[in-house]
Amino acid sequence: MTALVTDGHLPYPYGREMTGYEVPNLTDTLTKAKASSVDVLVPPYKTDEREAVLVQFPGGYIAEIHSVIKK
Repeated sequence: MTALVTDGHLPYPYGREMTGYEVPNLTDTLTKAKASSVDVLVPPYKTDEREAVLVQFPGGYIAEIHSVIKK
């Protein structure tokens, strides 16, 4: 679990995602999502343990998609 503590003022789109999804392969999932008209709001980025991207689905639904980096 990740907890972010702020003063409530996050730049768009952070803080507006409704949920997050863990997927086995972020690259494959993102390719399929783009083919289904999903917009990438924050390009893929890596941390020590995972790779993530923020996307917006048609209709405005915002979500984080992430995968665990295998070491």
